[in-house]
This record gives sequence, C-alpha cells and structure tokens, in this order.
Amino acid sequence: MSSIRIFSTLILAFLLGGQVIAQEAWTLTGCIKYALENNIQLKQQSLSVDMAKNNLGQSKLSILPTLNSGLSESFRFGRSVDPLTYQFTTENSTGASVYISTEIDLFKGLQNLNTIQKNQIDLKKNLADLEKAKNDLSLNIARMYLQILFNEELHDITVQQLDITKQQANRTRIMVEAGSLPKGDYLDIQAQMANEELSEVNARNQLTLSYLDLAQLLDLKSPENFRVQRPTFESFQVLDNLGSSDEVYQSAVSTLPQVKSAELGLQSLEKDLRIAVGRQVPSLSLSSSYGTGYSDRLKDFITGSTMNLRDQLDYTSQTSVGFNLNIPIFNGWSTRTSIKNARLSLLNGKYQLETVQNQLLKEIQQAFADATASLEKFRATAKSVSSLEEAFRYAEQKLNVGLLTSLDYNVAKNNLTKARSELLQAKYNYIFNTRILDFYRGIPIDLK
Repeated sequence: MSSIRIFSTLILAFLLGGQVIAQEAWTLTGCIKYALENNIQLKQQSLSVDMAKNNLGQSKLSILPTLNSGLSESFRFGRSVDPLTYQFTTENSTGASVYISTEIDLFKGLQNLNTIQKNQIDLKKNLADLEKAKNDLSLNIARMYLQILFNEELHDITVQQLDITKQQANRTRIMVEAGSLPKGDYLDIQAQMANEELSEVNARNQLTLSYLDLAQLLDLKSPENFRVQRPTFESFQVLDNLGSSDEVYQSAVSTLPQVKSAELGLQSLEKDLRIAVGRQVPSLSLSSSYGTGYSDRLKDFITGSTMNLRDQLDYTSQTSVGFNLNIPIFNGWSTRTSIKNARLSLLNGKYQLETVQNQLLKEIQQAFADATASLEKFRATAKSVSSLEEAFRYAEQKLNVGLLTSLDYNVAKNNLTKARSELLQAKYNYIFNTRILDFYRGIPIDLK
C-alpha cells in the first residue's frame, strides 16, 4: 500500500466528517509524511524561515535611496514672520508648503553589504534548523513505530504461550481426573495460566500505550482506529561488519543539517563582527530636496496684489543637493564595546560548532556500540532460543506421559518465553541502531 493512498484516505475521511482518521494500516513512510505536513512545531519552525526571508529582502531594499515628502498648511494670528516673505506682519495670514527629499548612503563601512550577506547566511541557517527538526521528528516516529512492532510481537508471544498453557491445563485436568497425575499438578498449571493471563494483559496495555504515543506525536484527533502496517523486513540482514564510526562520521559531518547550521551560525557571527567594525569608519551620504510654498502675504512686485498660486510655487521653489560626512569620534565607547562583544560571540560560535561536532561523534559511536551489542545479543539469544525450544518440546512430551512435574514444565516454559522476549528486543534494537547508522550515512529512514 502506497503512502499516497494512505494520505488520500485521510483526506477523504476528513471531508466525510473526520469520524475515522485512518481505516487502513499506516506505513512508516506514511506516518513520517503525515507528520511533516501537519506537525505544529514544524509549522512554527517554518515561520522562522519566512521571517529570515523578510529580513533578507529588507536588507536589500535598505541600500536603495530613501524618498520622503510632506505637505503643511499654517494659520498665523497676530504678529508673526511669514516663512516665505520673511516679513513681520500683524494681520492674520495663511500659508502652505510642500517638499520632497531623498538620501542615499555612498559609503557606510560596508555595513549594508555585510548585513545582506549576514541575512543570506541566517536564511540558510534557518532552513538547516528546519531540516534538523524534520529529521528529529522522523527519528522519533521511527523509534515509536518500532516500539509498536516490538510490543505487537511481544503480545503475540504472550498469547501463544497462554494458548499452550490452556491446552496443557486441559490435558493435565484430564490426567488428574483419570488418576494419572496428582491434583497439585493441575493447580500449578492453573497458577501458571493466571500469571500468563496477567502477562498478556500487561503486554496488551503496553501495545495500546505505544499506539497512543505515536498517534499523539502525529497529532491525530481520533487515535482509536489507528493501526500500523507490520513490515516484512525483507532487507533485514545480520551484518558481520557494520563499517567504521570514522567513515560514518565523515559522511554525517558533511551532510547533517545540525552541523551545517552551526557552521552557518559561525559565519553569521563573523558578519556581525564586520558590521560592528564598520560602525567606527566614517560614513558618507548624498541628500537632495525640493520644496515650495504659498502665502497670502506674498505680493506681486508689479501689481502689488497677492501673487497667484502658480507664480508663487515657481517663485518660492528651492532645490538643494548636499554631501554628509559623519566621522565617529566618541560615543561612550559603545562601538568598541560592540566590537568586543562580537568577538566574544564569534569565539562562542566556534565552541558551539565544536560541541555539535563532538556530540555527533558521540552519538555515532554510541549507535555503533548499541548496534554491536544488540547484534551480539541477537546471535547469542537466537542460539539460546533454539536450544530452549528443543528443551521445551522434550519437557512437554515428558509432562504428557507423566514423567515431568508441572513445576519443572513451567520453568522450561518460562525460560523459553524470557529468551524469546530477549531475542525480540535484541532484534528491534539492532534494526533501530542500524537504521540510525544508515541515517547518518545519508540513507532515508525506511523499514522493509
């Protein structure tokens, strides 16, 4: 069953009212795909990416010239100075003015360029952080998915053992009634059956809880009908050689997003330092403005009457162009303090990168150790299970003919059940840890 079909079923169920989230079993691929599309934390993380895009766009626009305009109107009463005629008047007057201005930075210590480059780096870092969040979520889903598979098989073992005990209890009862066995043997079998019924209930409860954990991680609204598809593990192989941790580390350190994020974070801090240094460099800007106005006190020099609006706008217009040089001399040591702090942050970024690399190496070494231990346990337990199965069959035959007590039979049966559980646990631990190593190698998480 393809993940596309699963997802289509989910959409149809939602459109029909959301009564059933999933009627069919979910594959691991389907679970991961659904989580990546619907997880709230990932959606929040993607908002950081959008904000980084906005910051980058704004920093690019900041290098463009500024453009501003304004319009004002004034009413003057009593004695005042007309702003256009510069004459005193005691009569009430009105006036208006309009202006437009622009300014552009010619040189600012490369702060604008470094800010653009920093925001480009920050965008890549946020994308890497988002990818890491997706990887973490996928690994958690894979771990919980395998936990469900383990609990399902463990529950199957308890059910099978309980069925065997029920059959043996029935045979023992018949033999007790026939006088071939003492009644105490039947009571021992009954006690064993009660213990196994409790084990079956506990295993069923653990299975239910593991389903609930995965359903909650997927944010399913109705997890009651949620079921996963048990893979065939066709590609499951017990490898003699898992490779080397150094080889896996070299592959992981060049591909995993958490390392890339730390590297980009260090580059961003380097740009912060350059921006801080740029603040102590003189800056040069170019500005230009145009303005004009109207006053009812401005007279025509020939007629002596108030100059009309068109003539006034032309007569009072003024244009200016200027260069502004700003030389920082002393600003309370704020620039120097910013540079010192930027250098400290850069040093901390280097430590952070080393920490991420060291943590990754430890995780890979731990995964290798866990995979090796689970492999050795799997092989040893497989031999033990084979021997205990043969011993149990022999004990069962002896019990059926009255040559073995029920107590000894239960001991043989319990030993076999314990060994099977340990084999099952070693199997899934090995599968999970080898999948972790494959993930560090850049192989997508999958179970087949």
